Amino acid sequence: MADTLDVISREQRHRRASPSSVAQEVRSLADQSKQATAQVRSILGDVQKAASAAVMATEQGSRSVETGVKQAAQAGEAVQELTESIAEAAQAATRIVASAQRQLVGMDQAASAMENINRAGSQNVASTKQVETAAQTLHALGQNLEQLVERLRV
Repeated sequence: MADTLDVISREQRHRRASPSSVAQEVRSLADQSKQATAQVRSILGDVQKAASAAVMATEQGSRSVETGVKQAAQAGEAVQELTESIAEAAQAATRIVASAQRQLVGMDQAASAMENINRAGSQNVASTKQVETAAQTLHALGQNLEQLVERLRV
C-alpha cells in the first residue's frame, strides 16, 4: 500500500495536483482494495466450500469402495461355498451311481438265481413225475405179483 501511495504521490507532483485530489485518489484506491479483498474472501470461501465438498465426496467414495470390497468378498465366499457344495453333490451323485450299478448287478444275480431255482423246480417236478410213474409201475407189478402168488397158493 505504501508503494502505491508513493506512486500516486509522484504522479500528483508531476501533475501538480492538490492534496485533496491525492486524498481522493487514495480513498478510491482504498475502496477498490476493500472490494478486491471482499472478492478474494468470497472466492476463498467458494474454494473452501468446494474443497469441503470434494473431501466429503472422497469420504463417501471411500465408504462406497469399502462397502463394495466387503460385498465382493462376501460374494466370493458365497461362490466358494457354492463350488464346494456342487463338488460334494457331484461326489454324492457318483457314489449313488456306483451304488445303483452294484444294486443292478445284485438284481441280475438275483434274477439268475431265481431262474436257476425255477429250472431246479421244473426238474424236481419232472423227477417227481418219474418217481410217481415208477411207483405206479411198482404198485402194478406188486399187485400182479400178489395175484400170481395167490394163484400159486391155490
